[in-house]
Amino acid sequence: MKNNKQKDIGYGKPPIKNQFKPGESGNKKGRPKGTKNTLTILNEILNSNVTVTDNDKKMRMSRRSVILTQTVSKAMKGDLKAVDILFPVMLESDINNEERQKVLDSLKIDEKEILKDFLRRAKGDNYEDK
Repeated sequence: MKNNKQKDIGYGKPPIKNQFKPGESGNKKGRPKGTKNTLTILNEILNSNVTVTDNDKKMRMSRRSVILTQTVSKAMKGDLKAVDILFPVMLESDINNEERQKVLDSLKIDEKEILKDFLRRAKGDNYEDK
């Protein structure tokens, strides 16, 4: 016979005696202190220094700097994938709204449309002039 309080038992409906009590957590110990999330670990890796050789000259750079330097070098050699990666970053990072507007105003109408379409596709949403 079923208990009057407990009508259904099954997937997603545990017996009342096995349910968490109000204010009780299912993970009583929680995440251990000092545990790092993925973003923290990635930032530590990207900020760590490596030794690179440039024109027979050794220097220490962060991994983040090495990645950006290589991407810029590839873009300068005409690698369109590298340009595709860098262009939205350049427009969003260092340029303020006034400078961006000056650049957009200096473009021809068809160039503006191409740029808007490119930015919209790169961002994955509808980019509007600001």
